[in-house]
Amino acid sequence: MREKMRILHTADWHIGKIVNEFSMLEDQEYYLNQLVDRVKEQEVDVLIMAGDLYDRAIPPKEAVTLANSILTRLIKEVGIPVLAIAGNHDSNERLEYAAELLETSNLFIEGTVKTETRKVTIEGMNFYLLPFSDHITTRQLLGQEEIKDLEDATRAQVELMKENLNPEEVNILIAHGYIVNQTKESVEDSDSERPLSIGTAEFVDASLFEPFDYVALGHLHKAQKVKWDKIRYSGSPLKYSKSEVPHKKKSWIVEIEKDKLELEPVEIEPLRDMQVLRGTFEELMQHESMHYTFFELEDKNYVMDAMNQLRRRYPYAMGLEYISRETVAAEKAQQTQESMQKKTMVELFADFYETYKGETMDENQKTEIEQVMNDIQRGEW
Repeated sequence: MREKMRILHTADWHIGKIVNEFSMLEDQEYYLNQLVDRVKEQEVDVLIMAGDLYDRAIPPKEAVTLANSILTRLIKEVGIPVLAIAGNHDSNERLEYAAELLETSNLFIEGTVKTETRKVTIEGMNFYLLPFSDHITTRQLLGQEEIKDLEDATRAQVELMKENLNPEEVNILIAHGYIVNQTKESVEDSDSERPLSIGTAEFVDASLFEPFDYVALGHLHKAQKVKWDKIRYSGSPLKYSKSEVPHKKKSWIVEIEKDKLELEPVEIEPLRDMQVLRGTFEELMQHESMHYTFFELEDKNYVMDAMNQLRRRYPYAMGLEYISRETVAAEKAQQTQESMQKKTMVELFADFYETYKGETMDENQKTEIEQVMNDIQRGEW
């Protein structure tokens, strides 16, 4: 039995992802091979991949080839156990294919949710593998009709785990979901994360995970903790949307023993970074870059064929928007909203009538509309 273990917590590889028509496969191959080298250097004992190994339920063959290459290096070359679960982007059943056979090589892949959450014990430390599943599937599996959302489903699963959880041992949960500290504002999400459910039904409160010594999360793409240091997102290895440009991408080496946790960030320079450049078209054309780039043009007039011209200097240009025009449009919308708030319902209807019919309402029509509005307020309609 080992008293202390070094675990590399990763998630959201999204192998095969395409961002604004650019395949990220070359960048992912570069990063993941660098990650394997870092695992060897840092003497990591176990690697966790907390969901979204692939970006699509049916990944392209090139993505499967890369995943196979990286996992093979980790198992055969580095010689450490790898624990992976399905995320909301993965196909649960496909990811779990040949899982029993792979387990003999210390590759533990859990794709589908089970009545009893799978526990893998490595040198005396317990890893609970909880793949992503919608609450309806979990409700049917557990036969608990009171499960109405993902938080209910997670609560039921954790309660079942607690029945056999030994608090004297190190217990680590690997999960994939939208975990918050009471409110959504307690964490930061990004545009590249697919919603798990409708409205607030996707949020799960972090307090449910208090019994565990560490919770390795996947789904949110920014590296961050939730409520306690022991509940943490590793974030995605690469930036997958404009909203992720400010992120400092990293994975975590978690050095853990009972009642003690130390965290060490692992940062790897990507093949190409992602950036946002703001300025006039003429200013931007004075420079060049090989990074993925989003442009925010300050020109007040449209520039003919701006994107194609910029791509001569920035071959990995991903997007372009005119900031000044958007600002003016937003200001006009705000002014319109403020103006509407000052008008009566009859005046608003008169504006609508004029826009729709192309003529102005006369006083008799306005009087009739006013009478209808009064009737509605009195509940006579």
